[in-house]
Amino acid sequence: MEVSYEHANPRAGNESFLLRVQREYERQTPCILVDAGDGVDTSTLLGDDEYLAAILLTHAHLDHYQSLDEAHRDGAPIFTSPGTAAILEDVLAEGVRHHSMSDPDSILERVEAIDDWADVVGDDISVAPVPAGHTPGACGFLIRARDGQESFRALATGDFTRRDAGGYIGFDPEQFLEVDALFLTAATNDGVDETITDIVETLAARANAGSKTLCTASGLTGVHLATLLGSIEHELGYSVPVTLVGQVAKLYDALEYDYPNVETIPEFAIPHDCLEEGTVTIAGPEVPTEGSSERLFEAIRDDGNATLIQVQGGTTTAKDAGDFAGTVSSFTFSNHPTEAVLDEVVETIAPTHVVITHQRGRSLKRYKDKWDAYTWATGSSGTEQLYQDGNFCAPDWIGDAAKRRVRNCDEQRSTIDVGDGILQAAASVPVLERRGTATLEQEGVDVARLREELHIGRSQPEEAVATQSVEPETETTTTQNAHVAPTHATDGGLYRTVDQPSNDTKYVTPNPSKVPDEIVNPTVVNVLCESASTESNTSSDDTTAERTSKAESKEASGKDADSLGEDESATETETTDESTAVSYTEQTESETEDKNTEDSDSTMSKTIAEETTGTVTDETVRIDPAIRTLAERRASTEGESTAAFVESAVKTYLTEVLRGNQPWSEWEGIIERKLTIDADPALEKLIATTAANDDASDAESFVVQTLCDAIGLDVDDRELPVSTLEEMDELIVATTENENCPHETKDEVVQAALVRQVL
Repeated sequence: MEVSYEHANPRAGNESFLLRVQREYERQTPCILVDAGDGVDTSTLLGDDEYLAAILLTHAHLDHYQSLDEAHRDGAPIFTSPGTAAILEDVLAEGVRHHSMSDPDSILERVEAIDDWADVVGDDISVAPVPAGHTPGACGFLIRARDGQESFRALATGDFTRRDAGGYIGFDPEQFLEVDALFLTAATNDGVDETITDIVETLAARANAGSKTLCTASGLTGVHLATLLGSIEHELGYSVPVTLVGQVAKLYDALEYDYPNVETIPEFAIPHDCLEEGTVTIAGPEVPTEGSSERLFEAIRDDGNATLIQVQGGTTTAKDAGDFAGTVSSFTFSNHPTEAVLDEVVETIAPTHVVITHQRGRSLKRYKDKWDAYTWATGSSGTEQLYQDGNFCAPDWIGDAAKRRVRNCDEQRSTIDVGDGILQAAASVPVLERRGTATLEQEGVDVARLREELHIGRSQPEEAVATQSVEPETETTTTQNAHVAPTHATDGGLYRTVDQPSNDTKYVTPNPSKVPDEIVNPTVVNVLCESASTESNTSSDDTTAERTSKAESKEASGKDADSLGEDESATETETTDESTAVSYTEQTESETEDKNTEDSDSTMSKTIAEETTGTVTDETVRIDPAIRTLAERRASTEGESTAAFVESAVKTYLTEVLRGNQPWSEWEGIIERKLTIDADPALEKLIATTAANDDASDAESFVVQTLCDAIGLDVDDRELPVSTLEEMDELIVATTENENCPHETKDEVVQAALVRQVL
């Protein structure tokens, strides 16, 4: 048996992929398509000896179903969860109206709602949906294949969260046994808990203040918010009347929700009938420029006491105070896990293969060699082999050390006999279920903060209660406010997911017990471990200045209640770029000039003085000037010192060495400037003549020097201060002494580390 995969739309959202299972004696290879996002074309993906055996639809966001009609062929069933199947008719109807989809009826005829194992090719290839959180009705899929005594199990997470979504249970990695290949959606968001709490609080406060409150959101996001507002009344006894209008109402009804404070109006003639003082009205689309939300917005546009709250998931432009007489605000909301949760999922499931989806380009680089698994983070076109004739296939770029590490992990996994044993173990899949009422904490809402901000449970004089007017933010006025929430989002809701701007650098705390003895002595390892541990516990938030005083006053890390061990915090990722620089900026000028400070303080002070004056000390390395310039610009862009950027790059590089990897696999040594000139004869002659007049050795050198001058690159300036690397000198030396390492000097180690970050 052979198992391979192919990204179905790597140049678009990269959320869709094709899984091929080729078995002996079969004339045609059955293929399974997971999601059908923008640009998926099965006519080019499938060969003449292949056929589409099934489509697995994880959820009803546009970027996962946009090409469903074009991708479907060969009479393949479309498997999905009961929740998604229930709303698909309404969703596809919108797709026809707004996204050029055609023939939804033929698609709906092939949709099969499943909540347990379903056979794709006899009982040899089967699939089962699993809980995924993210949005109402979403699921992931387990896929199992057998051929005689061989078996292969894959798990496609789809877009997922550990937290619940509209009462639908979140993803639990503890539930999965013996997964060979994990197709991991890597769209992340570090600020969901804070954002969802902000939105719910603002909606409830404005309605409680007696305002006509219009919330514009995409269909499923609107449903999700309605369940949270319903849960406030259920859990906290805080009444928030809610009216759902148009598509949001249709989806809510199709999913058979029944919250007592929620009314649905699928169709309406008079907008004012859907808007009441003290009520939250939710309608789409997410910005009121068309459809139901536009009609409702026009009805309150000139009402100074009304409120417009826009919950955006895409790249749309929100209305602001110039468009509206009342209070206006916008939030970017996208329900995805943190980077830390991705690590937890991989470490818990411990698959042999990890295939990264829903990321493109440079965003993929940070996952390469990150986990003890064969990590496919290329986003490439073409077929990649995962399994062949009883053996797992490693990527071509994986070194022998990494292969040994993965094999060791495989050997440590508990083994199950092929046959009835596997079937019995795999038959127990997590149950798709929805809570009767959404639980606020399980959804990521900070209940304690909500109680405080909405004054729930406080005893107040009757006069105060009678006249109380709650505002969502301390800065808001009663008539007009343009508040924009900080943007953490990476997903487009019903729009396409976009990559999250993030730091490519990841700090990994090395484990001394796992470091090969021949690489470095334990003392040096412990130094780096302690340093990396300190950095991983230091957090900073690039968006702090943008937050309101209220947001600044609460705790910086609200925990997601999906599990006590999960860090779905409202802060930025633990490994921010600025964490390294903190220790340097804390040094005062007096400490810098103090002759009696300790060695470590002297080193820090010296670094500060060098950066201030531009003086180069003896503690420098010589590297390629283009790499040095790129590093300086990258550090400046990310708001940190060059020293801090270099330090983090080298630590990341050395950590890879400690883990047994060979990060120097693409090392090319000192880079020489090269340029091939392809010019017409006249221009070539002109360049050659000018070069001769300029005393240049040849035309190529002249052009290279001219370009370097234009971009501000000093080709003779190879020196880079590295005094902050003093504590790692012994480890760097040990690395150069490793017989497998091509680096012979500290200069080469630093340059290689920076190359991995800036190229």
